[in-house]
Amino acid sequence: MLLARSPTAHLEGFLRDTLGGGAARLHVEDAAPAQTLGVGELGWSPAVARGFGFDRVYAHQAEVYRLMRDGQHVIVTTPTASGKTGAFFPGVFERLETDPDATALFVYPLVALGQDQRDKLLAFRERGGFPWGIGTFHGAAQVPEVFADGVRMVTATPDKLHWSLTQPRVRGFLSKLAFIVLDEAHTYRGGFGSEVAGMLRRLLELARALGATPQVVLSTATIGNPAEFARELAGVDAVEVSESGAAKPGKLYYLADHRGQPRRFWNAVMDASARHGLKVLAFFRGRSRAARLYSTYRAQPQYAGCAHLYMAGTSDREGRLSEFRRAKSGVMFATNALEAGVDIGDLEVVIIDGYPGSRMAFRQMAGRAGRVAPGLVLYLPSLNEQGVPQPADAFYSNAGNFLDLLTGPIEKAVVEAQNPYLSPKHQARANEEFRSAGLPEPHLPEVTVQKYWNLRGEGSQKFVVIEAADWEKHGVKALELPLESPSQHYAYTEKHEGAVFTLDGQGYKVIRWERHRDGTAILVERFDAANLFTRGLYATTVTPRGMGEWQRRGPLAFRHGEVVIRRRYTGYQMLRQVFERVCVGCDREPGETERVCAKCGGRIQDRMQDHKLSEHLYDDPIELPPFRTSALEIGIDARSTERPTAVAHTLKHLLQKVTPERVACDENDLAGAFRDGHDTYFYVYDDWLGGLGVSRRAYEHLDDLLHRALHLTSKTCCKAPEGCYACIAVSRCSAPFLPSGERRPTDKHATRAFLEAVLGVTAVPDEGSSADLIPDTLPDLPPSWPLQARELLDLHGLSLPEVSARLGIPSREIQRMVDTTTPLRLKHPKFGEGVFLSGFHQGERREVLVYFPGVGQKRLLLVHASLSVTEGPPAPAGA
Repeated sequence: MLLARSPTAHLEGFLRDTLGGGAARLHVEDAAPAQTLGVGELGWSPAVARGFGFDRVYAHQAEVYRLMRDGQHVIVTTPTASGKTGAFFPGVFERLETDPDATALFVYPLVALGQDQRDKLLAFRERGGFPWGIGTFHGAAQVPEVFADGVRMVTATPDKLHWSLTQPRVRGFLSKLAFIVLDEAHTYRGGFGSEVAGMLRRLLELARALGATPQVVLSTATIGNPAEFARELAGVDAVEVSESGAAKPGKLYYLADHRGQPRRFWNAVMDASARHGLKVLAFFRGRSRAARLYSTYRAQPQYAGCAHLYMAGTSDREGRLSEFRRAKSGVMFATNALEAGVDIGDLEVVIIDGYPGSRMAFRQMAGRAGRVAPGLVLYLPSLNEQGVPQPADAFYSNAGNFLDLLTGPIEKAVVEAQNPYLSPKHQARANEEFRSAGLPEPHLPEVTVQKYWNLRGEGSQKFVVIEAADWEKHGVKALELPLESPSQHYAYTEKHEGAVFTLDGQGYKVIRWERHRDGTAILVERFDAANLFTRGLYATTVTPRGMGEWQRRGPLAFRHGEVVIRRRYTGYQMLRQVFERVCVGCDREPGETERVCAKCGGRIQDRMQDHKLSEHLYDDPIELPPFRTSALEIGIDARSTERPTAVAHTLKHLLQKVTPERVACDENDLAGAFRDGHDTYFYVYDDWLGGLGVSRRAYEHLDDLLHRALHLTSKTCCKAPEGCYACIAVSRCSAPFLPSGERRPTDKHATRAFLEAVLGVTAVPDEGSSADLIPDTLPDLPPSWPLQARELLDLHGLSLPEVSARLGIPSREIQRMVDTTTPLRLKHPKFGEGVFLSGFHQGERREVLVYFPGVGQKRLLLVHASLSVTEGPPAPAGA
């Protein structure tokens, strides 16, 4: 009798082929059966039942349908891949079937997501035989063709709706609006969310004034404050549906540490994808890394057909997605543009390259894998230029912290609909929309109507990359078929004149910009890039305007007011991507057996790195038009601490870290900068044109924020002054260097003493962290660092990336040490000296199995075992 093949056998094979036999498992998500009921129990019409296409419906889908049928506003927060689309489609189609005049609007944050969901709407309509049209209001679509006669369902982006509510055909559609569906609504947070909230209030206010009574349905990822979020975003009290009835196929989570050999790892991923017939989706935080990896493999004949790319600004994203869906295997390199809601049903493997900045984003990315079959998620810690994991990645590579990442409290998705900076603009625009409809103005005319503004805060400038030959041939019409459409910032940092970049496997060089009223054409010619690329240099300066009076609290001074932000683009660097074994000292390619460079004695690395070849400064730096915003300015008395520069930098880190969790904002809406010439004064400002009110609220709640900052400095997770991600370190710093070029220091302990003096309290050390059992290492490593590494790895159970981050040594060298040294030797006060065999669990539950000669094996609870590390051969007990 043949044994049944494991449902995860192909995933385990992929894992072996990419990570070998020693991969570290972080978590296992167990499979669970579905909770369903029959479609016939819901009383659907035959057409709706045919459109749905299944005999049974998940329990949460049935609950959403019943709430919609009863006229309730609903927010659906079930996990990714739980069938949220199937939850609200039946209710919408049923209403339009029974009310021949009713219309429905589906709003999606991304064009690709809107196109994907429109395809699902069309499929539902065709199966059910519904007669009405479905329009798509995205991109270059025009109102007359979308809101035509007979169109009763429209998919749209908020950007298109924002400036279209004065159009008569749009008003006619809104006058009969029965539903507005906000899919992937959690993306509407922070500054963008506040802008969208203003637009939605205008839309709903106008629809109600025209006689409609629309219900609002929100579909989101799991968030920490669903009811509050629905009120702030759409102004409605919504009923939450959070318990999923969908089946869980199960999921495996592994730490994908490539140990300093990214080329070997990604080659293995490409090969294993084809060998096991698996689709792999790799998420990257940065556009350039995703694009360069894609270009590397697209240029190789054996991989060209297996490499795919998806990110904002690329051409024909819908075609790229369709190509990947049709493929039987392959690897898609993507940014978070593919994070939200786009369905790739047979995707089984997701690779997340670096912590994406929030738990919500991580869970969304991981949720793309294993929607209909068991899935595999590989978490690949992001490394700095020295090959050492970034602080957040080292923190979450620990199995205990990773479990909290997956199952712990999640961030709040908060917007401020009544933002004092944004709300007046939307109210003024609402007045104009009501006037165009012949209705009384709903708001007092506090401000004049602003010229067109972009909801995403980037202004209305358009940048497109075009081949110079196409520009010469087609002129302005070439703007409609770009190679790429970068944002303003990316245009100045990656597509400036003289820039070298690779797109779709082809190298390009920017020869000039052509400005036109319809947009700026970035003209390029084909170029043999040969792993070359450029990176723009820029600086941000903050100038106070209309700041309030200084407030003092001991050695700390603070004030709030208006500032002007200026961004200067001063030049660019020419870099070469090194994706091979190289010497970091002289950039020489060593022999296969060299571990130290034979030429200069430098360290040999086998990793992807960006090697600077030259630097080019503009004769006339480019300065963008300044914009006004609001800022909190902090100053510290340099006489109050022995390390004033380090304390100021640490405090800036802490305020940027605690403000998003204490004050309603998204972390990307907040930026920081030091005052020119003053290393002990810094600004925390709203990084949004006109301001968001975030820094104002930080000013008003500064006492609470400082107490929270003091708590973080008192954590016993580490002893080193630079701290770690669990306390003072941040995932990215906006001002990491002093004007001299030296790295700006931080000091956890000095900052704790400073905050104790400011607040007049003495912080109680946080003893709840198990990390106080783990010894810190000094910045200057002693010759015995291999012993310290083994102690952290074996005795304390830290992951390889955690140890790499603590010691500042690339993980490949640590792994080489582990492979060539003897097991850890330990001493116990009763059993004598022994040899470490294995470890179990982590933190305060950590247990170790030790062999003591003459005694045998003992399994000991580390926190009570009083073990010490020794060198030399073990001696028997009692010797």
